[in-house]
Amino acid sequence: MNEERPLISVLMVNRNHDDTLEESLRSVLGQTYNNIQVIIVDDGSTDASIEVMEPFLADSRVELHILPRNEHICRATNIGFTKVKGEWLARIDSDDIWYPTRLERQLE
Repeated sequence: MNEERPLISVLMVNRNHDDTLEESLRSVLGQTYNNIQVIIVDDGSTDASIEVMEPFLADSRVELHILPRNEHICRATNIGFTKVKGEWLARIDSDDIWYPTRLERQLE
């Protein structure tokens, strides 16, 4: 970990947001601060969410954890917390988008 640029873990829990997921992930991966770990926990989606996420897995910063059935957001979030490697943690819902400078400004 670079002391000047600490790793920020970004945790996203998704359940059936295939319609907003791509834009949400693009907003995270398009941050001006890019020393990030993106943890996605899919909470038993029954829509096309997994297919939407697949192209993003080519980015080494992104990891996907699939729960085979709906465990509900609290349990899915707690599972995501166990994957955090960063010094800082940011949460985003899979139907939200961030301004490009969100992490950089928040870290300041």
